[in-house]
This record gives sequence, C-alpha cells and structure tokens, in this order.
Amino acid sequence: MPLASIPQYCLPPQSLGLTPRTLHIGRGSPIRISAGHRLLHHDGKCARPHGHNYEITAKITGYLGREGWVVDKGSVTGVFSEWDHRFLVEEGDPLIEAFEASGDDDALVVLEQPPTAEVMSVLLEKRLETDLPDTVTDVSVQVRESGELCAEGF
Repeated sequence: MPLASIPQYCLPPQSLGLTPRTLHIGRGSPIRISAGHRLLHHDGKCARPHGHNYEITAKITGYLGREGWVVDKGSVTGVFSEWDHRFLVEEGDPLIEAFEASGDDDALVVLEQPPTAEVMSVLLEKRLETDLPDTVTDVSVQVRESGELCAEGF
C-alpha cells in the first residue's frame, strides 16, 4: 500500500512531519485530588496535620503517536490519582509510625522532601517524565493548593 494512502494517524510520528503538539490536561477544569499533609519542620500552623483540595493541571508537549495523541489523558491523571485521599509526609516524620500502628499505612505517601505544592509539582513532573512515552519532549505540572498558592514548573 503506498504511503500516501495510509491515514496519517496510523503512521509513526516522524512520518507525520509535524511539529510537536501540546496537550493541556485540566486547563479549563483542573484535576482535583484531596490529600492531607503537614510540614514537619515548619514553625507555623502548617506543621499540624491538615488537608487541601488540590487542583492539578499538566502541559504535555510531544509528537503524536500512532493513536493520534501526544499521550493518553488517563496515563497522566492516573499518576495524580495515586495521591488522592492519601496523607503526604516527609521521610522521618513520626506520623509514619502512627499510621503504621493504626493499620492505615496504605494511606501514606512518603516523600523524600517536605510535601509542599512546589515539591509536589516537581515530583509529579519527574514521575510523568519517567512514565510517559519517548515521544514526549516536555512536561509541566501546576499544583494549586489554594486560591492563594500555586506552584508550577517552567
């Protein structure tokens, strides 16, 4: 079958001859997750356990795959949902032992750094960069903790 008669969406990305495309996930309606955390080494009220209804958006740039998209939206939102209804703590937090003793250790997400919106944004970006196909060239994640606080990559 001549190449010209094959639908372009069935061809590998390099045969499309297109520039990279950007997929915005959650731009008009952010992906929402509810999670608790605390900032162990903070002197203020954020040292106490509390939670937020986080709003997360992602900008994924790359080349179209055989499916005709940059990435499957579910592969991105699935990463976000791993933190939904979980409690995020930093390694070494005494709350880890309390969760384990109560049998709720499956509700914990233990991070190497403090669970701030900034750190969450970086970690989600790194996870997506690892998990998404090689056709992806850039990942940016925005984590909004409240109407007053939002962190994103460049």
